[in-house]
Amino acid sequence: MSIPKIVGIEQEYAIKIKGGETLSFFDASCVLVNAYARHLGLRDRRVDILWDYGHETPYQDIRGDLFGKNTGQQIIGAKENRLINAALPNGARLYTDHAHPEYSTPECLSARDALACDKAGEIVLREGLRLMKDILPSTSVTLYKNNTDQQGHSYGCHENYLMAANAHETCLVSHPERALKTLIPFLVTRQIFAGSGKTRDRERENSGPPYQISQRADFMQNLFGLETMYARPLINTRREHHADSKRFRRLHLILGDANMCEFAGLLKLGSTQLVLQMLEDDFMDCDLTLKDPIKANQQISGDLGCGVELADGRKLTAVQIQREFLAYAQKFRPTDPSSRVPDDDLILNCWSYALDGLEQLKLSADMVIEDDPLLLSRRLDWVLKLWIINRYREGQNCTWGHPLLTVLDLQYHNIDRKEGIFYRTEDQGFTERFLTDDEIARFVHAAPDNTRAWFRGKCLEKFAEEIYLVNWEVVGFDQGDIYRMVPLLNPLKGTRGQYQEIFDQSRNARELIEHIESRLVKEG
Repeated sequence: MSIPKIVGIEQEYAIKIKGGETLSFFDASCVLVNAYARHLGLRDRRVDILWDYGHETPYQDIRGDLFGKNTGQQIIGAKENRLINAALPNGARLYTDHAHPEYSTPECLSARDALACDKAGEIVLREGLRLMKDILPSTSVTLYKNNTDQQGHSYGCHENYLMAANAHETCLVSHPERALKTLIPFLVTRQIFAGSGKTRDRERENSGPPYQISQRADFMQNLFGLETMYARPLINTRREHHADSKRFRRLHLILGDANMCEFAGLLKLGSTQLVLQMLEDDFMDCDLTLKDPIKANQQISGDLGCGVELADGRKLTAVQIQREFLAYAQKFRPTDPSSRVPDDDLILNCWSYALDGLEQLKLSADMVIEDDPLLLSRRLDWVLKLWIINRYREGQNCTWGHPLLTVLDLQYHNIDRKEGIFYRTEDQGFTERFLTDDEIARFVHAAPDNTRAWFRGKCLEKFAEEIYLVNWEVVGFDQGDIYRMVPLLNPLKGTRGQYQEIFDQSRNARELIEHIESRLVKEG
């Protein structure tokens, strides 16, 4: 039986530094993280919060020890832990991951909330950049929300979805053919509305189309696996579920692009929620197994209209394959009505609209948009970016080999609202929005109130001085004589509706725990 599809995004930001020749990307990222944390009071003398790595197992594989790595538990000292991590009162995590800042949204019940939280993350990062100016006045730092530096490196926009443990085990471990028939074809082909577009770097890529739909497609090499920095898989199989693994599992996807357009972001997340629910309820009886999913992923990225080969010999376009999933989704009703995907009618309408528009979109051999009757250039990143680049090419009378095209590509993703091409385009009214500014701003400071993120965020807001560690599934309090752990193993519990009254009654963490224990006794 399907369960609510809680979703979260982990966005890695590219970083560029000018004027700070001795400042490393790692150091700059740490300055940003700590500047923002200090701004929120999370670096006050009496606040000493660690990120709990004890529940993180990046080298254990859901498929068993044969596929895992025997590297031991990751050990990070307390000083470095505080340097690179900031758990935020809005339920998110801001931290330094290798050599760039990363923002992980709180757990969200709806695609709309996840999209708003992702956009709120941009505001958080922009505020961090502003605060850095006071610390490093002669250094200019720019952040880009994209997935490639055009120099052979890629970084991720990872998606996480809550799945029922039995369905996750069946589809990805005991009977992976179920994922091969449905989930993999869906993920490979959804780039036609979820891709953010990419110009080809002619100095490093000797052949191929001048423009591609997806930034990540060329970097995907396997179907399943643990890696995220090389030999990247479509589905990451680390056994790290951040919940009660007897009931829940995390589906960790690393193949997707970062979205700037709200329409594309909403559709990417919402359509995936629907497909996962149909997978859990065993609703789809089709077999769309791709003969070579990795090759198909790259083929589609280079040619919207190409036919990719299925295992049974058929050739279908990405639009045709997506039509199959849309048709199922339009007929689907979850076995448990309470687990229905929020805004499903809106998502279905957007899905249908996008596929209609893609069928009518006409591109020339030189990747010029000849006809876009449904104005996908207002809604899909890869089409909008292509439109912007072609306007420049026309104005400058230049070919695809012009070096400034890669600059335009990168500047599209600049999160600065004055410098970033996407936001300048949005401010001129050339994009369609779903979210209001107030809706986004709310999640800068507050967590979604219908998942466990609300409880975690409220603890950080109200009792930060008493917390000694935190992660997605636990909050640990230092009560002087004893450490007390509050487990958050059910992502659907810890909501505002369940705990607002208890927080209102609690003057400190000790009282909070006493009230929680009292309730548990009453409930038996």
